[in-house]
Amino acid sequence: MSDATPSLVAGRYRLDELIGSGPTGQVWRGYDQRADWTVAVKVLDTGAATPEVLRQHAQAVARVIHPNVAMVLDVGDHEGAPFLVMEFLTGESIGEEVAGQGPLPITEVCDLVGQAAAGLEAAHRAGVVHGQIGPDSFRRAGSGVLKVVGFGLADQVSSDDGVLYRAPEVIGGRAGEAAADLYALGCVCYEALCGRPPFEGTPDEVGDRHLHAEPEPPSRHRAEVPGELDRLVLAMLAKDPAARPAGGETVRRALAAIARPPRTQPGPATGPHPGQAAPPTAPQGAPHQGGAPQPGQATSHPGGVPQTGQIFTRPGAGDTHAMPAGAFHDSDGPRKGDTAIYDAPPPPPPSNRRLFVQLGAALAVIAVVTVGLVLWAGSRGEPEAGPTPSATPITTTSTPEPTETPEPSTSIAPLPTDPGPTPNPKGTLANSVPPGGWVKWLGEFDKSVTAQETIGDIEPRAARKAHEKIRKAGRKFLENHDDSALDQITGVMRELRKGQEKGDVPTSGPLNDFLDNWKP
Repeated sequence: MSDATPSLVAGRYRLDELIGSGPTGQVWRGYDQRADWTVAVKVLDTGAATPEVLRQHAQAVARVIHPNVAMVLDVGDHEGAPFLVMEFLTGESIGEEVAGQGPLPITEVCDLVGQAAAGLEAAHRAGVVHGQIGPDSFRRAGSGVLKVVGFGLADQVSSDDGVLYRAPEVIGGRAGEAAADLYALGCVCYEALCGRPPFEGTPDEVGDRHLHAEPEPPSRHRAEVPGELDRLVLAMLAKDPAARPAGGETVRRALAAIARPPRTQPGPATGPHPGQAAPPTAPQGAPHQGGAPQPGQATSHPGGVPQTGQIFTRPGAGDTHAMPAGAFHDSDGPRKGDTAIYDAPPPPPPSNRRLFVQLGAALAVIAVVTVGLVLWAGSRGEPEAGPTPSATPITTTSTPEPTETPEPSTSIAPLPTDPGPTPNPKGTLANSVPPGGWVKWLGEFDKSVTAQETIGDIEPRAARKAHEKIRKAGRKFLENHDDSALDQITGVMRELRKGQEKGDVPTSGPLNDFLDNWKP
């Protein structure tokens, strides 16, 4: 620790170990003496910009709230130098993983880069451009979730190492925008797939190649990279910013479709039976019968690999529509490794027709047996009085008079209208402090929302609002504004309950279980 660096920031955050540095300042592993936990403290360098510019940058980054962006817990000034306090991430960065094990598995690359794209999308929507993207700009949390870290200043030029991931327009002197972040993300994706960036050499040579040279498809360095992924990466590395994907969400959806293709829909009655081989595809360049290609059908491109920009045109700024399924299919037919990452489609769900037939047969048998029993009971006469001859003596015992058994009813009993007991909550927010304190409790609350998102039955906007308000409440607790934080929590819980009434939020699952445990 240098003499110029304080050992204690804002009288609260102890700086224990320098873990990173960049053009905007230093990042320390710190300790929050008030909240009693480990944090990351970024002390901004006043030599990089004026204190006011740095302060505005810190506040802008703090407004980006997303599961795939490192959470900002506090923003302030210490002796004229702005600082940010962020969650401390214990996992490795993409760069560290590639350095340690070489190219990553293809499905893992799709997952990690998809998470990075989602975090960048949230930042861009908030008006924040990263500007300093490299493999170490994306780091895992202890849970394995990947998060964006290290936001830089919009007009700041990164070091010579950063030229490996710098967009052509930035090298040409233009300010970096959202499209430049996507170009840099494409370079990171390339390196994660191939173990090397798209261009190598001295800083000047790399800069010139970014401006003028076309990168080789990743499959040239790794044969099992599928054609769809080849074309996505090359589209992200387009020289023209307008020819790149429309946004991070577009990239995320495309990667999800590549790694986990949707289930195939059953064909018409005249098509092959499930399990039979599909008919041969039409030869390359053959026109599609019936106009536009069907969803999932490959589109032909001259020369095999489409020209940059054919896949992802930008109809308008902010367009985040997903590409149609099959937009990345290779028109040259399958190649070695094209399906290496695809799971076999699951068998179609069993038809309910057999169940209905069995149920109908069972009801028919029950009806026949019931009618037979009734006819048999009606035709049976009472036995005449008198002894009944028997070849063997019969020992008689006194038996109780049988009681009359009511005839079983064939009608269905109505369901009870009482919904049953309501689950007892563990506590009330107004007068209970959860075990471990409010910050830990809010972390569990946030995890329950994330778990419900994983299931996929919560409306995305409702989940996003819940994440934002939960994390705002966490900041208020850290600032000792407990009453305001409790109001924030009460509000989000009531909104989620209203969402359940409207059908936006499920009434079962991890989030509902969490809400049942606490009364607002």
